[in-house]
Amino acid sequence: MHVFLNHHGWLTKMQTQEYHKEAPKLSDAATFSSQTSRDFEEQASLLMGWNQDYAQLSSGAFIGYVTDLHFDDMHLFLEFTNQSLFQNGQLNDDVIAIGVPLALNSPGIFCGTACNDYSLHIFSGKDGFEFYSPMGLIMAGITLKRSELIPLLGDNAEQLLNRLCAHSHLMNLGHQKLQALRDLMSGAFEMLHKHPAIAFDHQAMSSLKQNILTEVANCLCESEQCEQQISMTKCWSILGESRQFVHEHCDSPISVADLCEHLDISRRSLQYSFQQYLNTNPIAYLRAERLNGVRRMLKTANSVTEAAAHWGFWHFGHFAQEYKKMFGELPSATFRRLHQLN
Repeated sequence: MHVFLNHHGWLTKMQTQEYHKEAPKLSDAATFSSQTSRDFEEQASLLMGWNQDYAQLSSGAFIGYVTDLHFDDMHLFLEFTNQSLFQNGQLNDDVIAIGVPLALNSPGIFCGTACNDYSLHIFSGKDGFEFYSPMGLIMAGITLKRSELIPLLGDNAEQLLNRLCAHSHLMNLGHQKLQALRDLMSGAFEMLHKHPAIAFDHQAMSSLKQNILTEVANCLCESEQCEQQISMTKCWSILGESRQFVHEHCDSPISVADLCEHLDISRRSLQYSFQQYLNTNPIAYLRAERLNGVRRMLKTANSVTEAAAHWGFWHFGHFAQEYKKMFGELPSATFRRLHQLN
């Protein structure tokens, strides 16, 4: 899938064919590739080293792509996902990851805090992150060695990085502060698309790396004035505990009453939490979780019926239609594709 970005960094056109399907070598440790996905789990695996897991929350067939560049221990990527997702992942402790939203049609939730177009996503280490991403998201990402930023951050650089990497959080910088980094990321990928040969120019890539490091350092230095402690809200805690409870009891359907009893909250509080953060209700959420469970189980199940029954779908006709509405295909089609049946 080709991506065309204007100077504001917004997606203006997509094509369905893939390019650089086999990632060409730039050097002994560098690759440049672009891959299209029509499966959210496949999408999660496209970002190597992120240990990501995706669950689809909105209804419809999934379409996504990842274009990425690995160069000298730096990883740059551009990701598009058309559906709303729950994402989680983790990295090594010696790197820092920066998420730069290029198109955010509605607010997302990153580690318990609402994010907008000018929220920088920051995380590092095995504690990882959780992200409820909205439909139509275009996210640029950067991962780099923390040690490479130290010369650019001035006095107390190590202390600053340690504080920034202590927990996953958002840094709200405002339009002007973040726009330079957004323009650099969108412009770099637009140029790579129009002139792919530039990816093989070692000097050009070195220059790009230095520009990225400089702009990232500029944004992180703003944290001295802008950083705020991120605390888990009650609503976010309810969502997290609900999800954990559902996954711990995957052998039996969980009801709204079960959640209320387990969390010791009222139905109204549960409803408010889901509406406030996910713009949905607990019933729809539980159904989405069960449908995602069926989809995962279809990889190893002997039949669609076995997977549906395991996740509490006993009216097969209704289940098949709900599954198709959620994922864009009938469960039988998923089963045939996964098991390579005609």
